[in-house]
Amino acid sequence: MRKSIKTKIIIAILIVFSILFSIYLYIIDGQVKENVTVLNRNLTKEIVDARAYQISYWLQQRKIELEMMSDCIISFGMDEVEARAYVGAVYKKKSNVYLDMGIVKFGGYKISNDGIREWISQEKYYRDALKENATFKVSGPVEKNGENTVAMLYKVGGVNREIEFIYAEISLENLMRIASRINVYDGIGEILISNNSIHTNDKIFYQDFMKESPIIFETDIGAARGWSLNYYIPKRNINEINHHIRKSILIFGSILLMTILALLIISYTSIVKPIDQLKKLMKKVEEGDLSVRLKSNRQDEIGSLITSFNNMTQKLENLSYQEKEMRLKIMQEQIKPHFLYNTLDTIKWVAMEENTEEVLSLIDALSTYFRIGLSNGKTFITLDEELEHIDSYLNIQKTRYENRLTYSIHYEDALLDYRVMRVLLQPIVENAVVHGVNNRESGGKISIFITQDDSAILIKIMNNSEMPLDRLAVINHALKLDRPTETVKGYGLYSVNHRIKLEHGEEYGLELQSQKGWTTATIRIPKIRGEGKNV
Repeated sequence: MRKSIKTKIIIAILIVFSILFSIYLYIIDGQVKENVTVLNRNLTKEIVDARAYQISYWLQQRKIELEMMSDCIISFGMDEVEARAYVGAVYKKKSNVYLDMGIVKFGGYKISNDGIREWISQEKYYRDALKENATFKVSGPVEKNGENTVAMLYKVGGVNREIEFIYAEISLENLMRIASRINVYDGIGEILISNNSIHTNDKIFYQDFMKESPIIFETDIGAARGWSLNYYIPKRNINEINHHIRKSILIFGSILLMTILALLIISYTSIVKPIDQLKKLMKKVEEGDLSVRLKSNRQDEIGSLITSFNNMTQKLENLSYQEKEMRLKIMQEQIKPHFLYNTLDTIKWVAMEENTEEVLSLIDALSTYFRIGLSNGKTFITLDEELEHIDSYLNIQKTRYENRLTYSIHYEDALLDYRVMRVLLQPIVENAVVHGVNNRESGGKISIFITQDDSAILIKIMNNSEMPLDRLAVINHALKLDRPTETVKGYGLYSVNHRIKLEHGEEYGLELQSQKGWTTATIRIPKIRGEGKNV
């Protein structure tokens, strides 16, 4: 069963898209694993650091308060009684923050705010404070009345003083809530003091959680030596975002594919279909039916192409029999059905590849080619217009032949306003393309040089293929005699040479040269300025 071009294109695009999208997904998956996972960990670390800073800041505030109390006791030279009264007054204002306050006399004798006295000389935090000569010391966690607490000591100092430290006791519940408020990837957080967790109530839960070998984020709490904030995330959770990204990419790819198919259908309807219709009509023109027309109200490049086509066929149809012979020869060089067919075919396939800019460029070139080639029936146009015409032709051929053809046009600006016969260069350039480029696999070159002498304009069209000398002699002899032999007809040279001699005289015309790997066609025409009867 034969498939339509439209079906073949859709299948081809689906296959190509699937392959490219699979490669793209594979690359993105690698990038996600390499970069997104690292980003997730970095962001989580920043969040944990921020929470640790919040806890550290809270502890730092307590340290500052104890420091101010110590400074006041020293500055005012308070004795034990005065110091206890002062500490008690502060405690009343800060009872929402502190569980207890008091003083510690030298030797480790603590007197609490409520008057309870006890020795703490054997407590580890007291002995560590003396050993480290620490100004500020925080004890390990102690469960008191079902609540996690820690004790703080701040050195009062001085010589021969009774008071050694200010004592304060705080609840850890607020700090534990700060740690538990880290809600990233369903992990859990805990505060460790000297590597011991203060979350004693959740000990079994933590043990079960740690069996999953979670990713651990650890940050020191700067205000308290030996304190740290740990956050644990199961590996499967932190990688969950990778699965979401893959899912999003698949959804995006499906939407993109449907969009491409929709654009393909629209493109087929708006660009390929009218070009296909033009191709069918061109076949009829090739068969001699000049009455064909294509109706269109489009205002874009396609519409311009259709309008040019309709104008072309209309003009051809309206030519009288007496005028047809010479004009038809010109038109045949300009509007060869096989050239139009090949050009439209090229545009069609470029459009199917969705290279819209190149399609528009080709359509614009073909429209310019027709517009200048027709020129409302004028015999003469400016050299500038003729160069624009041949540039459009070469641009179309370059798209068709791709890397097999390069071309260049060189001229003097002063010559652009001179008048030349319409469609003067195209048959010669086409000859260079067909015989100099068509048979080459690569490296075909065409160069056009336009100069002048005292009375004439010289146009040299060169291509990098060398013609056999015997064939060259036969063609030049036929051109000199201005006779329509099969040799010069086959090369499309007779009509140009004949028109030049018919219009300007025998001293003008066309001559070929071939040497050193190049074939050069030299056109010699007179200098003509201004408007005339044939212009």
